[in-house]
Amino acid sequence: MYAKSLFTLLIACASLPSWADIYKYVDENGHVTFTNTPIKGAMRIMSEPSAPRRSSSETTVRSSQPRSPSVSVPSPVNFPRVDAATQRSRDSNRKQILSDELASEQASLNAARKALQEADSNRSAEEKSNPKLYLERIGRLRETIVMHEKNTAALQAELSRMR
Repeated sequence: MYAKSLFTLLIACASLPSWADIYKYVDENGHVTFTNTPIKGAMRIMSEPSAPRRSSSETTVRSSQPRSPSVSVPSPVNFPRVDAATQRSRDSNRKQILSDELASEQASLNAARKALQEADSNRSAEEKSNPKLYLERIGRLRETIVMHEKNTAALQAELSRMR
């Protein structure tokens, strides 16, 4: 009986909405810190309830229905504003950084693929006598290729969202 009551109480508490307060603190050196815990001298810049938790059955029903466009929530009054020219400049810089990073990742991917192709001809005497060492090196090369492929795909996806 006691366990059943405790379980019911825990379920009831878990379903209560939680609040997400955001605080901004600027120290004496001008460093800005955003946190969800109050700090002496910090200013609360946002306070809103977080979304209530849904059961897994509610989530699957909702995911099959078409999603409505997200509603824009206005920024708090004291939230810093950026003019359009500054934002365009930031977007341009971001795009350039992502493009440079993509080029670097593609070069690294090509180098890793080339190293894997040349792995058999570059086999050391130790690897020839111990095939396990060779297989470990091949495994590391393949893992490196997979990592660079994932990074390249992520950067391409990010760039496609900007265009």
